[in-house]
Amino acid sequence: MKKVAGILVTASLLFSLSADAAVSTQVNKDDTTTYISQTYLSGPWDSIKVQYAKEKSLPTITLSIADPSFDNPTYYLFSDKTTLVIDGVVSDFKLVDTYRDRTSDLGIFEFTPAQIASIQNAKKVSLRVSFYNKNTLTWKVSEKMVTEWKEVFAGGRKFTKDQNRISLQNSMPQNMHSTHHGS
Repeated sequence: MKKVAGILVTASLLFSLSADAAVSTQVNKDDTTTYISQTYLSGPWDSIKVQYAKEKSLPTITLSIADPSFDNPTYYLFSDKTTLVIDGVVSDFKLVDTYRDRTSDLGIFEFTPAQIASIQNAKKVSLRVSFYNKNTLTWKVSEKMVTEWKEVFAGGRKFTKDQNRISLQNSMPQNMHSTHHGS
């Protein structure tokens, strides 16, 4: 009986540890790394994916919402009127793309450096997601998810509550030629 209890306790600890490791990495063909936080079934979203390839671009968020009526032309068409609200301060969220796949409608938005900096000390983060053909959705981002976003912005570095700030200057692309060619 003690062995079974020990196995159950160990299994539950391992499961809880793996559940906390939500930020993953992907090595791209050009040897750059993309940092990813993906959450499923949160609020109205089937999926929320924040990703950042430090050497290439600013971080993006992909919002996916299920559209069970795929044959119905009333799908969710994301709008460029979407805003990010950080501690009551509203800023425009740049729409990069909106499209439909087999079962979901997706919107991809890009964070600005100012938004990234504001999120580092944020107490409350929410999105007001607008659509061209549906009502606006307001979604409060959980504290756990904001912490994961900070890790993505920092290139996978974990943060405690005392380590809220990252330097955007250190996260911007660097000239790689000087290290390889002795310039």
